[in-house]
Amino acid sequence: MLTKEDCYTTSGKYCACIEFHLTEHKRRGFPTSQLMDYTLEPNPDAEDDNGGRAQAPPPQKLALAFSTADVVILGWRLGTLADKLRENDLATVHILPKRFGELERSKPFVASITIQPLSEGRK
Repeated sequence: MLTKEDCYTTSGKYCACIEFHLTEHKRRGFPTSQLMDYTLEPNPDAEDDNGGRAQAPPPQKLALAFSTADVVILGWRLGTLADKLRENDLATVHILPKRFGELERSKPFVASITIQPLSEGRK
C-alpha cells in the first residue's frame, strides 16, 4: 500500500510497465520490455561538504535507459529501487516532498525524476 511517505510501489508480480509520477497530475510510463540497462552510482553533482549551499544535492543517481528515453532519478537509498528493477517488480516511482525524506531513514527517497526523450540525444 502506498502512503505519503513512499516513493515507489511494487506489483507483487511481473510488471509490464514502470510509471513515473512527475507531479500529482503528470505521469509517464515505459514498458519494462524497453528497458535496456540501468546504473546506480554516486551523483557526481553531490558534494560531501555541501559546497556552501543551503541544501545538498541527493547523493545517488539511478539512470535508466529505455529504447525511447533516458530517465534519471536522484535521491537517497535508491538501492531498493534498483533491486526492484532487477526483480521486475517496480510498478511506480514518485517524487516526494523533502519533508518526508527524514521520516524513515531506512526507506528510499526520490527527490527528482528527469525524463529525456531519445530524440533530444543520449549522453
